[in-house]
Amino acid sequence: MCHGIPYTYKCIEFRKHSRIINTKFKFIASQAKAINLHRNTGSKLLKYNANIYFNKQCLAKKLIPKYANMKFTNTSPAAQVTANKAQILPVKNEIKYLFKRKDILNHELYTTHLKAANEWGNL
Repeated sequence: MCHGIPYTYKCIEFRKHSRIINTKFKFIASQAKAINLHRNTGSKLLKYNANIYFNKQCLAKKLIPKYANMKFTNTSPAAQVTANKAQILPVKNEIKYLFKRKDILNHELYTTHLKAANEWGNL
């Protein structure tokens, strides 16, 4: 504790010339919170990117994910066409939702980055 402010020690990995270097930094608790929030938002963003990629690959390869798979009893050609479209629609809607959520997370990542940068300026 320095000047009444509790410190947090955090091990951060970063790359320098293709080597991973572990370094311990001393942060104020509010700085550690901003850094953790930024890192967690970034990891959420990567998960959404992976889900977008998965759904786009399913559409490109004409595969139906388990969450969009539906069973129909009628086997007429018209029913099969309708069934195919009904199975593709949730995948397309999921992609739209993921892109909207990705935009929101990008904005959150930007604001958390600015907050962390402001905290670092107070050192």
